[in-house]
Amino acid sequence: MRFFSFLFIFILLISFAGCFGDGEINIDTPPSFSGAKRIVITRFLAEEENAQQLGKRVYINLADRLRLIMKDNEWVSDHSKKVQPVADKINELGLTLNDIYADPALAAKVGEALNANIIITGMVENPTIARKDYNEHLMKQGRQTGISGTATFIRTRQSAIGKIRIKAIDVATGEVLYNNKVTSYLKYWYAYQTQASGQIIFKEDIEMLADLGNHLPLRITYLLYPTGLKKEPEEKILLTPEVKLIGTGGEVKFN
Repeated sequence: MRFFSFLFIFILLISFAGCFGDGEINIDTPPSFSGAKRIVITRFLAEEENAQQLGKRVYINLADRLRLIMKDNEWVSDHSKKVQPVADKINELGLTLNDIYADPALAAKVGEALNANIIITGMVENPTIARKDYNEHLMKQGRQTGISGTATFIRTRQSAIGKIRIKAIDVATGEVLYNNKVTSYLKYWYAYQTQASGQIIFKEDIEMLADLGNHLPLRITYLLYPTGLKKEPEEKILLTPEVKLIGTGGEVKFN
């Protein structure tokens, strides 16, 4: 009786995990592309407007980057509304991006129709664009590590977080070779005198989406094919002030 009680609790915990998680089982071991002569990349599933914009940028940059790095493989992807062999084949089979993202067997069906060995698909989450203003008054550090001048400074941080789940499916077997959520967290730091706060030009959302569109493909490429590539960090600071500032806790670190 006790055994069945433990079994029931175990099943219940798994059910809760499925409810609160995204239901995906991560596979983060890089797939082998050595035996894949032809690889298909579908456009990425995205619901919200910003996610769609980001997905288009990531898709184009990722396809170009993979094609450049793995020259021995043949890559099939969509280039425009007029040249879209992957999207046309998906429509021809009566399927949608949601179908092939959710069902590896249907993804394999599309790959088979395009004479491919591997098919890569994914889903983009709505990116998080944020700004945080710090009210702490800071002083500029002088050349002799002392306080320079009487002007006070404040700081602001903008950030952009992009997330995409990437899947790679073996066309012959329908086996999921790779299934992992890839994140890029970009930061921009500003430090300025309080009296000049109205003159600071911050990054527009579209600019941060463009940066994510460049950095996410670098992250994805490294995770899919780390051989000989420089590791692209998940968290990256793209802008820091040149001035050194002192606060109540000492020198301010922009991290």
